Amino acid sequence: MNRPEAGTFEEAFKRLEEISRKLEDASTPLEDSFKLFEEGQFLLEHCQKLLDDAERRIQVIKSGRDGLKIEEVVLA
Repeated sequence: MNRPEAGTFEEAFKRLEEISRKLEDASTPLEDSFKLFEEGQFLLEHCQKLLDDAERRIQVIKSGRDGLKIEEVVLA
């Protein structure tokens, strides 16, 4: 599969919603469903990476001047 351009988190999430609707539609052909599922997996991994990166950035921002963490930030 050619990897689609994942784009921003918002763009990828919107595409995931579209894929989800198409996969739930019983009229979507099986072969198309496989392709959509594969694209969805790629986009899901992309979104998770972006969220992990954002969490790391927040932790750095929350760090004190001397590099000690003021508080642990966990995004769910």
